Amino acid sequence: MIKLINVCKRFGNLEVLKGVSLDIKKGEIISVIGPSGTGKSTLLRCINLLEKPDSGIIQMDDISVDAANVSKSDVISLRKNTGMVFQNFNLFRNKTVTENITEGLIAVKKMDKKEAEDVAIRILEQVGLTDKKDQYPYALSGGQQQRVAIGRAMAMNPKILLFDEPTSALDPELVNEVLELIKKLALEHMTMIIVTHEINFARNVSDKICFMSDGMILESGKPCDVIDNPVHERTRQFLNFIR
Repeated sequence: MIKLINVCKRFGNLEVLKGVSLDIKKGEIISVIGPSGTGKSTLLRCINLLEKPDSGIIQMDDISVDAANVSKSDVISLRKNTGMVFQNFNLFRNKTVTENITEGLIAVKKMDKKEAEDVAIRILEQVGLTDKKDQYPYALSGGQQQRVAIGRAMAMNPKILLFDEPTSALDPELVNEVLELIKKLALEHMTMIIVTHEINFARNVSDKICFMSDGMILESGKPCDVIDNPVHERTRQFLNFIR
């Protein structure tokens, strides 16, 4: 369904991604773990071209984008088919919960307002926030804001959801409500890539875990293999440090 081939990215003299390749099947949940500053978030942002790779190929079904020659239509095509959930929610502060969800449906998918609002109500039921539909983000907890952000991404009906450390900005007592929602999506076979430091969560929800370090995927496989029996010494060092 989705394939990355030898994706490279530099920021000045810093080589952040060093030829990353990855295959993601439809309905597959992949968690990306590894130390901070190793390119995990950049990898996600390259998939939907929030960051333009310097080289490499991004394929999504019949879409194929060569990073060396990215067109405006390539950007639109990839972003229409991906949903991004950021660390810090990125909600519109001056819009209600419902308006945050309908904004993309109206602006990008060209739905009329009533149809978009119907979709928003259905999504809010899924994320358990129908009672907050007329609230503004400042009136919500961090966990509720992140659930709205997930709902906003879901509403676009993407082929893949990209989660960039979705619980890192939350107080510890709010983490579980967001993780439970992601688990629910996993049971519905939504294709997802999740950058996370929640190792036990990654073990329980993922079909495959990728360990990244120094801009490369050093190891990937089933959670029981990567987490319990890592092959690479760097993977063992990382897991021993965070346990």
